[in-house]
Amino acid sequence: MLRVEQLFKRFGSQIIVNHVSLRVDSEIRVIVGLNGSGKSTLLKVMAGIWPQDGGSLFIGDRNITRLAPEDRHVGYVPQHPALFRTMTVGENIRYGLRNGRGSEETVTNLIDMLELGEVLHQRADTLSGGFQSRVSMARALASNPQVMLLDEPLSDLDVAIKEKLLPQFKKALKALFMPVVYVTHDPMEANLMGDRFSVMVRGNLSEVRSAQEAFDVVRSNVT
Repeated sequence: MLRVEQLFKRFGSQIIVNHVSLRVDSEIRVIVGLNGSGKSTLLKVMAGIWPQDGGSLFIGDRNITRLAPEDRHVGYVPQHPALFRTMTVGENIRYGLRNGRGSEETVTNLIDMLELGEVLHQRADTLSGGFQSRVSMARALASNPQVMLLDEPLSDLDVAIKEKLLPQFKKALKALFMPVVYVTHDPMEANLMGDRFSVMVRGNLSEVRSAQEAFDVVRSNVT
């Protein structure tokens, strides 16, 4: 279980994440919001990429608030796949094992679930956008994280490719029975991926009952 308590982040005088509290069990929690609402900053603070200015984070009973990113056991998939371009697909995925977590069995299962076998020996810089997104997901999952954070991981792809990849992503995430936070501004992604939903508006996070309600809230706050 992931627990966020009163998380706060500002840049200068601007409040970006405003005392956000959140609990995510073994489920996919989709956070919907406009660009600039604070949802990407929230994920980066949870991942330890940026320090928080207040609040606490827990995985189960373990307080990870002051831990370095590599010690949090949190997988993070950014908006644009940050692969090692001259490494092969297999080398990129196995990079996730560098801290002694994960296993070859996990890697083999991910390659199968995400249908990466045919490109395993290709360099990352030769891949299509869809395959790059799959490799980015596999690398993050290879270390057996306790929590997964995904920041609009398919935003660069067209609708047809998204429709193919979303079921694969959901299957891979569900197979590991862990808390997942998935950020998007795409209604199709939200509906296909989410078990529960939240909406972020100007740094404030609220839980809602459905993806439709989340997008209704977003539309009502467009100025």
